[in-house]
Amino acid sequence: MTAKPKEPTLAMRCPSPLVLFGIDNSGKPKAARFRKEYAGLAIKAAGQLQLTVLASSDPKVAEIVGRLPVGKVHATGRAFVPFIRRDLYDKLVAAAANGDDHSTGPSNGSSSAPSNSPPGGSAPHLPPDWRSISVGDLVVANDSREYGWYEAIVVEQNGDMFTLRWRDYPRERRVVRHRFRLGLLYPGITSTADKGKSTKASGQSKHAQPVAPNPGNNGQSLPNHWDEIDINHLVLARDDSQWGAWWEAMPVEKAGDVFKLRWRDKYAADVGLITRRRFDLVLICPDAG
Repeated sequence: MTAKPKEPTLAMRCPSPLVLFGIDNSGKPKAARFRKEYAGLAIKAAGQLQLTVLASSDPKVAEIVGRLPVGKVHATGRAFVPFIRRDLYDKLVAAAANGDDHSTGPSNGSSSAPSNSPPGGSAPHLPPDWRSISVGDLVVANDSREYGWYEAIVVEQNGDMFTLRWRDYPRERRVVRHRFRLGLLYPGITSTADKGKSTKASGQSKHAQPVAPNPGNNGQSLPNHWDEIDINHLVLARDDSQWGAWWEAMPVEKAGDVFKLRWRDKYAADVGLITRRRFDLVLICPDAG
């Protein structure tokens, strides 16, 4: 009896490299590229790990794929398909959706794309001051001293206490933080008129006062607004790791709106100065001490 010819599989017709990507059970994005000779093993593993398989000849996809880590077919756990930064993952998902690709979703039929958007699909609001924080806003919250700060969405409010979900890790448990323990991302207010509106909206509270040292931060100044950031002020800066965590840092040099900073605690002994723009920094509340 003559065997029926098999249909060409994705592993047989895919270009090099092949990509696996998806979200793990804790909500962290992961992705890796595999050489063509390992495509069969990678595709088999993808079904077990609930990962999406992508094989594309689109140049836009190829540019992003080149920035992914190489998967290790004989490894287990995180080493097989490592975690990657959320911004890179989002670019990969977007390029895969728009490019000339051949992809298969997870075997359970669920989408690998994160569900980070608030109801209605609108972008999260960035509050201009701590008194303005409300449900749906995007802020930065401290996870722990060991793991740093991460971007979070406010989902509930009880007075000055907020329940948050981690923006990039929506499956992890929610946390509760006081409004003055949250960090603020730059909301795009640049004009004097806009800053005046922000101050008025905040009830003209302590946040309208000049920069002052906070006793809880060893005398280091905490600026009220991004325009006030200066040498030796304490802010949050995002690291360059795949996690995208924020850590306390202090500017030690500046040239216009560009600062060189040193980490306050994390990496302080191992990493040199980092460079960040003024409006890429996060403010810590002066009333947090």
